[in-house]
Amino acid sequence: MNKEYTFSKTKRYLTRGINERVPLAVQILLWDKIDALVASDVTTDYLQVFTFEVTDHVVINHSQEQPEYKKEYKYPLKDEFKSLNHVKIYVIDDITHSTMLLSREY
Repeated sequence: MNKEYTFSKTKRYLTRGINERVPLAVQILLWDKIDALVASDVTTDYLQVFTFEVTDHVVINHSQEQPEYKKEYKYPLKDEFKSLNHVKIYVIDDITHSTMLLSREY
C-alpha cells in the first residue's frame, strides 16, 4: 500500500510549546505511536491527533480523520503525565518534515 505520509524519522521538529510543556519521554512515546501506525496496514493521514485525560491513570487517545482511525492507550499515572490533562497535541506531516505542536499553536 502506498503511503504518502510517512512521518520520516530524519526530519522531525517540535514547537516551543511542546518543548516547554511536554516531557521528552512523552514526546518519544507519541512518535513511537505514529511509527507503529505507519508500520501497520493503516493508511496514515497528514494530521495525527493525541488527547490526554489524566485521573488516577492516563488515557491517551490517538486519532486521525482520513481514513478514520482511533486508538486508546491507558497508562499508570507517572509524573511526566500529570501536567497534560486535557492537552491536545497535533503531529503534522508535510512530506518533507513532521512537526509536533500543541493544538493552540496551530
